[in-house]
Amino acid sequence: MRKTLLVGLVLTALALAGCGGGGGGSSVLTSSGGSSGSGSGGQTIASPAANVVTMTVDSGPNGTAVDIPYISVTLCVPGTAQCQTFNHIEVDTGSYGLRIVAGATDTSGNPFSLALPQETINGATVAECTQFVDGYSWGPMATADIDISGESAQGVPVQVIGGDPNLAVPSACASTGSAEDTVSTFGANGILGVGVFPQDCGQSCVTSASYGYYYACPSGGACQGTTLPLAEQASNPVFDFPSDNNGVIVELPPLGSSGIATTASGALVFGIGTEGNNSLNAQTVLPANSSGDITTEYNGQSLPYSFFDTGSNAYYFVDSSIPDSCVSQANWFCPSTTLQLTALNTAQNGTQSTVAFSIANAGTLFQQYPLPQYSAFANIGANSGNQSSFCPNQQTNCSFDFGLPFFFGRNVYVAFYGALTSGGTGPYFAY
Repeated sequence: MRKTLLVGLVLTALALAGCGGGGGGSSVLTSSGGSSGSGSGGQTIASPAANVVTMTVDSGPNGTAVDIPYISVTLCVPGTAQCQTFNHIEVDTGSYGLRIVAGATDTSGNPFSLALPQETINGATVAECTQFVDGYSWGPMATADIDISGESAQGVPVQVIGGDPNLAVPSACASTGSAEDTVSTFGANGILGVGVFPQDCGQSCVTSASYGYYYACPSGGACQGTTLPLAEQASNPVFDFPSDNNGVIVELPPLGSSGIATTASGALVFGIGTEGNNSLNAQTVLPANSSGDITTEYNGQSLPYSFFDTGSNAYYFVDSSIPDSCVSQANWFCPSTTLQLTALNTAQNGTQSTVAFSIANAGTLFQQYPLPQYSAFANIGANSGNQSSFCPNQQTNCSFDFGLPFFFGRNVYVAFYGALTSGGTGPYFAY
């Protein structure tokens, strides 16, 4: 999953080893080749509009992606018409902020070449170690104007992944996982984090450098951890839109009776209840807790750091009764027959919702429906593994990750922290 291990406006950030995380990260398993889910009845997908951008699930720039949604984003040097548009920007409801890979190629076939102004602190270049659950991305912070469909935000702090080869990766960053600093290793040209918080670290990184996310890199010197003001932290650009800025709606179609498709096309809609095309039409509204999570009960366990994450390409959870070793890349669930399972979600205010989902044999599906021909699967899952590194009190399991399979056939609403919406004040999730 792609969910980041960042703090947002919370005291701690929880994430899963080998999969997505609680208040902050994601990881993605790839394969050589998924199946069925169902959403609420009467789903509609918004038509093209100023606050709607087409979102596509395909095999990605490498031809190896499974269940990853992408959009196109235009970046500009602030205050100028020097712009480039990039497709295959991953949409991630489990992280915060826009990140572009310096090695990306734009829609005209040109390499990334924007001379974005870099952020500095006391004369030193500011860089970030973005800690995703499946690895880290290192690169300088810069500012850019951002256009998505008909919505715009000016002077937004963004990270340019791999953007300065002269900035040596600090050992504290390199020790967090594998480097994901190229299009090949990242699996996308960039990522748009539209989770519930405005910044990726928040007040925690304003007051302390101990989290290991931001670094000051003096010319000719080693990069050292630093604090960073909110205004300079990587931020969710939707918060900065003049309107339609209180949340997003992820709209993906069902995948039919098979739950498998070559590709899937839907929409990312900006705003909740701000336009005629983004009214709240959900059966369930689940207010989130201070870490942006809900509680899920699965298999008799209460999991208080559960979340909905488009950056996770499967249902990620712990269930030792389901085999998970049939694919060369470990962790995919491989039951002998397709399992019909349920999980009970409970919101901060006590509202509950039962989710029914299916888990098929990933190994069999990936053989029958190989990449890059097939990239959309609605009933694949994976074992999230031991979560003790991130759970309170060294618990081995505290989270259920509703990855992209959950989103097929549903309109899923993500209301931002503190934002006023027609469904109440965020943060909340609705479907």
